[in-house]
Parts: sequence; structure tokens; C-alpha cells
Amino acid sequence: MDKAPERIILGSGYIHLATFKKGQEIPEPEEFCTEANRYSYIKNGATLEYTNEVVEAKDDMGRVSKTVITSEEVTLKAGLMTLIGDTIEKLCDTARVSVSANGKYRKTKIGGVGNRKGAKYVICFHHVDPEDGDIWVMIVGQNQAGFTLSFAPSDATVVDAEFKAMPNLDGEGTLVNYVEEILDAEEPEPQTYTVEQNLTNVTSSFEGTSISAGGKLEAILTAEASHTIQTPTITMNSQDITETAWSAAEKKVTIESVTGNVIITATAVQD
Repeated sequence: MDKAPERIILGSGYIHLATFKKGQEIPEPEEFCTEANRYSYIKNGATLEYTNEVVEAKDDMGRVSKTVITSEEVTLKAGLMTLIGDTIEKLCDTARVSVSANGKYRKTKIGGVGNRKGAKYVICFHHVDPEDGDIWVMIVGQNQAGFTLSFAPSDATVVDAEFKAMPNLDGEGTLVNYVEEILDAEEPEPQTYTVEQNLTNVTSSFEGTSISAGGKLEAILTAEASHTIQTPTITMNSQDITETAWSAAEKKVTIESVTGNVIITATAVQD
């Protein structure tokens, strides 16, 4: 595999979030990040932190050693700038949101360990880069750092969220899914099949020698003067398909979708 081109990561992006349900199939990050589940606009970017703990076993003389990872931790941090009660509810597991009977007030109650939901969320940061390609960072987790609401006279309120990843992305214990868009990726060349025509005293309207896979093949067969076409033989992928491909009334070969090499054998006899 060729080495991927190096890139400079510059700029911020968006946070997307949805409730995680046990046993659900996690969507691909590029499919998950839609306007429908955008969680909040962010300020000061986002940060992904990975840390681990290792244990090293070494002999008394320092001649041999072995190191193994015993634990890992991933945290996705972002400053949330657009806030409502629903945003806070997903930051705090004991928060509850309701709307007043007259519809004028959204009320968020926070606290009381008996109100904990045990909720987990699919969280994805989408870094937008039209030059080098977008990046998606996805985890399943929850905010475990609390939060601070500050009301300042001149600065917008920004809540620093810290979502700790849990091993629920797949069955392999994966903590984070990091996806990079590859721009200008080479498209695979379409597969083609050969078209062989063995014609005796017959001409064909199809003059090519190949056709794209899945393409429609049409060939009108015309006998020479004072000759009559006999029923041809048409095979595709070595299978005889004459019955479905040949129209005696139209003197026409029609294959709606070519899935293998085609051989058309046709003969016209003198009247």
C-alpha cells in the first residue's frame, strides 16, 4: 500500500450526539454526523486524549524485559457554546428536563443520585477540511467531569465537556474510531467482458469486441441477400441463453445486463 500523503490539521468542527442503546449497531461516523443529531456548536475546538498504563517485567540483571498495556483511557473534550436544558441533560446523568404547562419555560432539574439514568451516548466530532479531507472522531461514552456554567458580562458562556470513552463501539473493545476522508481516491476501472461474434453470411449492428459489466447488449443480425438466418447460439459466461436473448421476429439479440463473456454464433443459409 502506498504511503498516505501527510496532512496539516487546522480548524475546528461540530459535535454530534445520540443516545446509545445496548446492542445497537453503531453507524459509520461519516453517516452519523448529520444536522439532525448535531449536539452543540463549539468554541476553542476539540481535543482527543489517549492515555494508558503499562506494566514492565524485568529480570534482576536487566537483560530481558517485557511490557504489556494493562489499561487504556480515551477522553474527547470540547467547549460547548450553544446551550439549552437538553444539552445539559446529556452532560449530567441526574438532570431532568421538562416544559411548563403554558409552554413558556423549559425547566432543568439537576442532582439527586436516585435520578441517575445510566445513559451512554454515541459522540462524534466532525472536523471539516475541504482541502485535505474531513476527519471524524467517534466514541461511545458519557460526560464524567461535571460542568461549570459561568455568566460573564462580555464573554459567551462555554461549558467544557469531557466525554470518557467506553468499549462499546464494537465487539473488539475499541475505544475510538478515527476516520479520515481520502480525496481524489482513484475509482476502480469498470470491469468489462468480451463480445465474440462468429458470423457466417450475417452482419451485426454491434461492432464492438467488449462491453462493460452490467451493460445492455443489443445486436440486430442481418442476413446477406437471398439468405435466411438460422436460429443463432448465444452464450454468456459459457451458459446458453439463446432462449431469453434471441428474438426471431426482430432478428435481434438483447442481453439486459452482461455478467460474463458473450459469444454469438449465427449462420444464414441461401434461399
